[in-house]
Amino acid sequence: MTSLERGCRKPGAGGVLPRCAAMAVGSVPHADATAAMQLMLRYTPDILAWPQLPQRSFLEQMYVQFSEGLPGRIIDASEEVLSVEDEVPPEELMEFLEALESGDLGRFAVSPEYAAGLGPLEEVLAQAAPAFVKGQVVGPVSFGLAVTTRSKKALLYDQTMLEVVTALVKAKALWQEALLRAWGHRSEPVVVFDEPYLTQLGSGFVSLPVEAVYPPLSECMGALSCLVGIHVCGGTDWAGIVERLPVDLLSFDAADHLDSALAHAGALTGFVAQGGLIAWGAVPNDERAWDLSPETVAAAVREGAQALSAAPGLSVATVLSQSFVSPACGTGTLSEELAERCFALCHATSQLLREEL
Repeated sequence: MTSLERGCRKPGAGGVLPRCAAMAVGSVPHADATAAMQLMLRYTPDILAWPQLPQRSFLEQMYVQFSEGLPGRIIDASEEVLSVEDEVPPEELMEFLEALESGDLGRFAVSPEYAAGLGPLEEVLAQAAPAFVKGQVVGPVSFGLAVTTRSKKALLYDQTMLEVVTALVKAKALWQEALLRAWGHRSEPVVVFDEPYLTQLGSGFVSLPVEAVYPPLSECMGALSCLVGIHVCGGTDWAGIVERLPVDLLSFDAADHLDSALAHAGALTGFVAQGGLIAWGAVPNDERAWDLSPETVAAAVREGAQALSAAPGLSVATVLSQSFVSPACGTGTLSEELAERCFALCHATSQLLREEL
């Protein structure tokens, strides 16, 4: 099912388009949530996101952050390890199913202890009205591969636990959508699924059968009525993603994997022609950011837009109008100074490209 088939693709309320707005992927290195939100306000004012703060607490590590409510969950804070019991207690499974059947999304909330950045976003949205407001959630495939049982079996390869993970991720995404709509009622909500393990599609290193990838993602994405994105920080089967998933926004590492994305230019051109949005992760989230100029980053984005403008009715300006500019991936492992450099470079590149529109 495509986004058009589910009637979801609507890039911006009232025809609002990103026009190369600077966008955050999610994580930043700050321990102070208010300071992190100020970074977002300064450099990504058109699409505000709640900042993930993995250096503040182990509980904000991506997989742990969305694990509340997972039946059989074990957290070893001293060793910073998340795992699941080999045999999940039946009463925990029953409680999980009851929570699902209740329809109360609040039972799948991400608590402040696990996401300190949510509070500052609510405060900011009481005053600001950005064009877009962004949330993020770990994708079911990556969660299912990264989280294992005590005996090191990935949850993805256990059919029952894969169904549990899919239901959990879907519920947390729906809870986030409702939250963003309530807080940012003048903004277009976007929920992005982070799927780093999709770089292994077609790889010989990790067994990723198609039936374990697309159905869980499609179920999670298809449940939402807002704009839905996917972030993969590397090469993947972009043609399969746009053809098989109800996705509105593709976010990828264009700093090191632009050629990989453009290898699927035919599929991506069709995606953009139908109204799809692109987030060009053209700013590397490493030391190279110190030496890059906005002009160099803008040239890389322009190169990508040129490659996707081949379809009738598309132009470079059209592609850029449907684009965001972002770091290649999260900046949570960097120093605060380098992270700010990445954000500043995105913002300056955005301003430069907007002058051409």
